[in-house]
Amino acid sequence: MKYNKDDVVERIKSQVYKLRYRRSEGFGDKSLLSSCLINEVKYLFTLLDKETQNDILNKTWLDE
Repeated sequence: MKYNKDDVVERIKSQVYKLRYRRSEGFGDKSLLSSCLINEVKYLFTLLDKETQNDILNKTWLDE
């Protein structure tokens, strides 16, 4: 199945922001929802080509 690269990148960005919000609100990294968000980001990341993966790794929103 072929995925739209832009949609995958936007979904990753959305999930990263949700995870960051949860952490800023004091939720532990071991919560089920945090684990689900992390696993979804990992899965979506594997759907992308190497060039796009490298671009994402250099984004500031990933580290915030």
